[in-house]
Amino acid sequence: MRNMKEVFSKKTELLCKGIYLDKNLRDFYKEQGINIDFGRKGGAGPLGGRYFLFRNDTLVNVALWDDKNKTDLVLSEKEGDYLKVIDEANKNLYTKLKLVDEPLYYNPDYVTTDGIQMKKIALVHGVDCLASTIYQKCKYWACGEACAFCGIELSLAQDNTILEKTPQQMIEVIQAAKKEGRCNHMTLTSGTEEGDDKGAKRYIELLKEIKKSFPNLPLHVQIEPLEDDGYLSRLKDAGADTIGIHIETLNDKIRKLITPGKYHISYSTFEKNWRKSVEIFGKNQVETFILTGFGESFEDLIKELENVISLGVIPFITPVRSIPGLKELPPTNVDELINLYLEAAKLMKKYGLNPLKNKAGCVKCGGCSAIKEAYLVV
Repeated sequence: MRNMKEVFSKKTELLCKGIYLDKNLRDFYKEQGINIDFGRKGGAGPLGGRYFLFRNDTLVNVALWDDKNKTDLVLSEKEGDYLKVIDEANKNLYTKLKLVDEPLYYNPDYVTTDGIQMKKIALVHGVDCLASTIYQKCKYWACGEACAFCGIELSLAQDNTILEKTPQQMIEVIQAAKKEGRCNHMTLTSGTEEGDDKGAKRYIELLKEIKKSFPNLPLHVQIEPLEDDGYLSRLKDAGADTIGIHIETLNDKIRKLITPGKYHISYSTFEKNWRKSVEIFGKNQVETFILTGFGESFEDLIKELENVISLGVIPFITPVRSIPGLKELPPTNVDELINLYLEAAKLMKKYGLNPLKNKAGCVKCGGCSAIKEAYLVV
């Protein structure tokens, strides 16, 4: 499967629909040493799932469902290095995907020098992006204004992680991941903290220590807009190579519903921080998450996207994904998302943005969005 247009289309559909995984097949795979399970169960972001590769090595993050009503795409038997995906609606082979193996350090025997399982410190996203939530709580959870898609504190409650990650723990996990070839860039995210720095001070301390040990490791940070934008320069000086300032949706009514805590931050503050970040971090190194599936007007969204892109910000467009048992979120229409990606890609070319030149983080990894593939086909 080498046609990028076809890969782009199928990747978008997989992002929206996910794949049904029969429990018996899951158990069968596990007997063969293939660790594959249902997701998503938590996490700070809007997605969560397992990573697969198309035959041309395009990466996709796929939700694995145990409910057949969720999707008509079904995981089937293994053929060589690839797993068949069957389109039940049309009764034919949809595509073949290669499961990205979990790193060896996920084994509970791998622990830091202070006795914490390494998997609880940082996870591999995609093939070679190490990712960690450096502080696993958020002030909006405490006041009942958490984002509708967020499971940051579920991961903590499920004992899948620890509250705070120290520089030494992070350095040890980076070393372990690098030995396996699984850490060529890194994403650092966090819940929003109290105080005017919103967690920037914690980032700065960690960034400095990581860069001392790994001066050539590209690092990505994600933080809310700051009233004191001097922190943006301090983040860059400490070692951040790219930054994400995530508005989540450009529709004000939807933003109030799905991000009630962050809604108190004005759009003008986001815009101010985006402009300043582009000055500091440079072209192609600033991104914002744009979630789809909430009934946005396509025409309005394109206009709003053009403003963001004209500022030099890459829109990391992705369908939102439900957390089973927590909150059922609406599905994203596949055809609408395909068109949205294509229009956004055209706008990026119009304003001279190139997501393929991003140095670190979500845009560089690319598994959760088809924005890079859209850029390649327009």
